[in-house]
Amino acid sequence: MKALVLAVSLVTATAAPAATVMKTVPATLDPASGYILVRMGERAPDLWNMLRIAPYDPVLQDIRGEGRAKGNPVAKGADRSVSIGAKPFIAEGDHVRTYLVAVTPGRYVIQSGPTTCFCLGSYQFEVAAGRITDMGTIHIGPENGSSPWAALKPLRSTADIEERAYTVAEAMQVLPWRESMSLPAGMSGLPRDPARYTVAARFGNHVGQLLNRALPIEGGQ
Repeated sequence: MKALVLAVSLVTATAAPAATVMKTVPATLDPASGYILVRMGERAPDLWNMLRIAPYDPVLQDIRGEGRAKGNPVAKGADRSVSIGAKPFIAEGDHVRTYLVAVTPGRYVIQSGPTTCFCLGSYQFEVAAGRITDMGTIHIGPENGSSPWAALKPLRSTADIEERAYTVAEAMQVLPWRESMSLPAGMSGLPRDPARYTVAARFGNHVGQLLNRALPIEGGQ
């Protein structure tokens, strides 16, 4: 039953239109596109996460075209959602997969994982045209003590919630880029900037998932 619940959540979460998740590192970048580089840790051994990123209106504090920002939709043909699943990826190692995604340039917010919307508090960042925005590493896992990642493993829900897998919210840790993080082959010569994260205090739960807020970024952003 637990596997079925997660599988249904993954299918539901990836149903929206998404940007292009690349299979290889390009020799050159399209000057009209923005690019996102992100490393995602395993959810559990051999089980990978899904991450959803969406265009964000920082003034109206909502997903563009939704809720409070309904009057600020994305332009026709622009990405309304960016969904990154288990595959394709451009590199893998140490229980982490690295993804490169071509997106419409603009401001984005980390919206959700497989089962949980981080609409009670997440992080926003800008993606510039013709450059790679490096999001660093993201860990997502349920708050039930099962995560392999040190910052997530101690987090627990109440016993009655943990008895029902589909009611356990996910926690998310965002680790901004640092020198020790891996860089895929062929990436070093391409223009790349670390994501400049700022807090996205709130936005609507337009994906209809469980609710949580992201963990604080160490050292602040």
